[in-house]
Amino acid sequence: MNKNGKNHLKAGVPFSLSAAGLLAGFFSILKSAEGDFVSAARLIMLAMVLDGLDGNIARWLKATSLFGAEFDTFVDITCFGVAPAVLAYEAVFRHFGPWGIILPSLLVIMGAARLARFRIVNPDRGQDGYVGLPITIAAGWITLFIFVESSDVLIETGFSLTHGPWSLFVWGISLVMLLLEISTIRYPKLTKDPVFFFPAVLLVAMIFAWPPVAVATSLLICLSGLVFVTVGPLAFSPDSVAGKGDKSEELVVFRSSGER
Repeated sequence: MNKNGKNHLKAGVPFSLSAAGLLAGFFSILKSAEGDFVSAARLIMLAMVLDGLDGNIARWLKATSLFGAEFDTFVDITCFGVAPAVLAYEAVFRHFGPWGIILPSLLVIMGAARLARFRIVNPDRGQDGYVGLPITIAAGWITLFIFVESSDVLIETGFSLTHGPWSLFVWGISLVMLLLEISTIRYPKLTKDPVFFFPAVLLVAMIFAWPPVAVATSLLICLSGLVFVTVGPLAFSPDSVAGKGDKSEELVVFRSSGER
């Protein structure tokens, strides 16, 4: 096999993982429409694992490409913007009438704005950290709490995402996370480090286990996500992106198309 053939083969591995992640997001949307919220949530979390794998494998194989990076953006908005929004609407917010469309819509809009800005202000594709909270954090937070409620493991405790203190807590934190996505607060990238990535994969795998174990694992992941949101910026080194073309302070996210 010649050099070009080997390069195409290498590039095909991360692309296949990205494509599989995209399909997982698509199938999640279908499952949400069918009312199978447990499967829909699991598919989103599977897409999250595949999203981490494709980038890491591309770097390990030295098969990163502009095409792969751009394709990954569309995978992200589908799997971590649209799919969680559909899940949230079908599982929780459709019961609130016209008002129920607001938060799911924000999930899509903020995610798209986050990814659009990411392409501009992170020329290194986040390898030295992120400007704004990664889209996967809010997606995972919302997805896993819906998974917990839909699993019925905590039904006797009165756990609910439509009323009561838990609903205020979960959706209040969700709104904060969505705002942080378009903020200029910097967060480190942990998934490129095997010390963090492989334990995360193991935790996600446990979501497919016996329901009580899956629910406990989901709550643990949510707690870890909340810790990352609050402590992550403190662990970030500002020098790590200095001089790398970061233009976040100069960028206005919402501007008219005529402004240049």
